[in-house]
Amino acid sequence: MDTQEKIIQLYKSGLSLAEVGRQCFLTPYKIKKYLQKNNIPIRSRAQQNQLTNMQRTKAVNHEYFQQIDSVNKAWLLGFIAADGAISNNRNAITIKLSAIDVSILQQIKQELQIERNIFTSITNNGFEICSLEWSSQKQKQDLAKYGIVNNKTYLPMHLPKFTNDNLILAFILGYFDGDGSISVDKNYHLRFRLCAHRPELLEDIALYLSKKYNCSYSLSQDKRQLWELSISTKYAKQIFKDLYSLNSIRLDRKYQKYLEYINHETMTSLL
Repeated sequence: MDTQEKIIQLYKSGLSLAEVGRQCFLTPYKIKKYLQKNNIPIRSRAQQNQLTNMQRTKAVNHEYFQQIDSVNKAWLLGFIAADGAISNNRNAITIKLSAIDVSILQQIKQELQIERNIFTSITNNGFEICSLEWSSQKQKQDLAKYGIVNNKTYLPMHLPKFTNDNLILAFILGYFDGDGSISVDKNYHLRFRLCAHRPELLEDIALYLSKKYNCSYSLSQDKRQLWELSISTKYAKQIFKDLYSLNSIRLDRKYQKYLEYINHETMTSLL
């Protein structure tokens, strides 16, 4: 590689004019003039500082949410919508869960190519939790396009307008894994439930599922002022079947409960 090619490659990799100059034994002024001659856009000081700071942080796939084009991306978008925390003054994104669900954080860490470690701690009441935090201005900006922002719990959020049904279902599964529950009563009636502090996202999901499955649903507010979307056995079975056929990331604890229900139903039908 000659010096000219090296200058372009180093600058495009994110190095500053000064750093490229040091590596090529040229002044920043000469580096800049050469890049301009070859129609390479020169970053402003603010852009260069932002890029340099990003490179100094622990590794992460900053472009991950730029385009939601896989069920894993849609699932993770839904999961962060439910269980993620976006910092107000920093570029930090954090997920905190019960320690029993640490395996899902390990999957998320691998999916996002996060270099940071997962930390465990004990709350004041003796509850063990695990957390994963990473920093990405680009991810923070991309998540904001979907209403996933600081203090999102108390702000309106809507179902993403994906044209692919599988992506919508994967988002719903991600949200379910974060803020949903699967319940089976004493008569072995299955229920699909989602909770939220605001109704907008649940209304969107209810409308989508009611159209797709021609199903009825209940959407109401409880004594804690939480909204709950509930769908009963007949339709819940098909919804869960489709959600778990996506082959996306999923919270194993809830998936196992679904399998227990299916196994019980299969055994009962054989008696």
